[in-house]
Amino acid sequence: MSEPDNLALVLLREMRADMNARFDAIENRLDAMDRRLDVMHRNGEKALRGFIGYRAIVERTMASFEDDISSLKRRVEQLETAQA
Repeated sequence: MSEPDNLALVLLREMRADMNARFDAIENRLDAMDRRLDVMHRNGEKALRGFIGYRAIVERTMASFEDDISSLKRRVEQLETAQA
C-alpha cells in the first residue's frame, strides 16, 4: 500500500502554482508598461527635435524679416534726406 499524499504539501504546491501564475501576469503587465513608456519616450524625443527645428526656422525667418525691415528703414531715411 502506498503512502497517502501529504495534504499540506499538495496545498502548498497549488498555492505556489497560483502565485506563479499571478506573478507571470504581473510581469507581463509590467513589460507592456515598459514598452509603452519606451514608445512615449521616443515620441517625446521626436516632438522635441521637431520643436527645436521649428523654432530654429522661425528664428531664422524673424532675423530675415528684421534685416529686411532695417534695410527698408535705411532706404526711407535716405529718401527723406534726399528730399530735404
